[in-house]
Amino acid sequence: MKNLLLFGLFYFLSQYGYAQTFTCQSSPDGTIWCDDFEDGIPLAQKYFEYDSNKGDCIVMDGVGRDGSKGIRVRWQAGEVSAGGIKKSFGRTPDNYIGKYSVFPNSSFNEIYWRMDVRHQIGWQGGGPAKLMRALTLANSNWATGAMAHLWSGGKDNVYLGMDPASGVTVDGTLKTTKYNDFDNLRWLGFKSGNIDMFSDENAGRWFCVEGHVRLNTPGENDGIFEFWINDTLQAGSYNLNWHGSWNADPNNMKINAIFFENYWNQGSPVEQERYFDNIVISTKRITCDCGQSAVDGNNISEIAVIYPNPASDYIEISKPSQGFEPSGVTNIQIFNFLGELVMEVEKIPSFVQRIDVSDLSAGVYFIQFDSQRIKFIKL
Repeated sequence: MKNLLLFGLFYFLSQYGYAQTFTCQSSPDGTIWCDDFEDGIPLAQKYFEYDSNKGDCIVMDGVGRDGSKGIRVRWQAGEVSAGGIKKSFGRTPDNYIGKYSVFPNSSFNEIYWRMDVRHQIGWQGGGPAKLMRALTLANSNWATGAMAHLWSGGKDNVYLGMDPASGVTVDGTLKTTKYNDFDNLRWLGFKSGNIDMFSDENAGRWFCVEGHVRLNTPGENDGIFEFWINDTLQAGSYNLNWHGSWNADPNNMKINAIFFENYWNQGSPVEQERYFDNIVISTKRITCDCGQSAVDGNNISEIAVIYPNPASDYIEISKPSQGFEPSGVTNIQIFNFLGELVMEVEKIPSFVQRIDVSDLSAGVYFIQFDSQRIKFIKL
């Protein structure tokens, strides 16, 4: 019976496009590093620094996108740092930073990177500060030529923002002498995104975040930093002076590291978790659709979102903050993973619709309306 159910699940998913669509075996053109955490290789053997935070930042089954493997990150109440990973690529200034570097003889003036991230249902505290950053590590003391930060901010601290900083003067002199040398950094202007990925309402949803950095032409103000969430451009600066003329010297470092971080300056208000999956570093635009199921209930561009997901007693359906405005929706159908109709609601009095699912058995279900199917899990 178990094998039959598994076969039915596989068949249903394959027919309707719900199976996980992203693996590193099918990573997009331009990829120089990919990690979907399915290869079984310990993180300490892939990243030049890995901080497990005593087991709080680890690879686990079932916590990634679509139930795959991913990284589980856990903060204790009041904890600031919950671990993270640091990946190097291209030329690096020493053997330590260069450990496991990919394309170690290349120099990269332009890089894209992306990651899927989700915060647990019931998440508290808004944005947990640091998420990820691209860097130019200029020497073995981690003097930093450029830092392209993606961290939380904006109104009520529920948005992701970009905060570029340079350790090189406008006339091309490296001033920083160490990592986070704040006294010698030039801050180039914080810009907030407009998708509230850290709000209470979005807890439990997967978001795909992609960043893009291009160093300026030596002596010109044409550097770039921009980022997207779920393929929606959030903010960008296109006239940056990252390095003055410093990067004209072929011996100087270019972009050579991405840090994936879990550092909360104020500390987490409670014990809680978030999850990482599907890291890609590329020389070309990656996009997010390569890492999302056709219908996963967590894409802000979908016709609607459902929450809570997973659910115990009820689900609510609401339109996303942008995009499709529903019209003419007359009924909702819920199917189990074998494709059998198990519930139908004939009318929607308003688009924010609560449905009692307490009588459903635990498992995977799909809700259909307006020719759309969205997956949810009943606990």
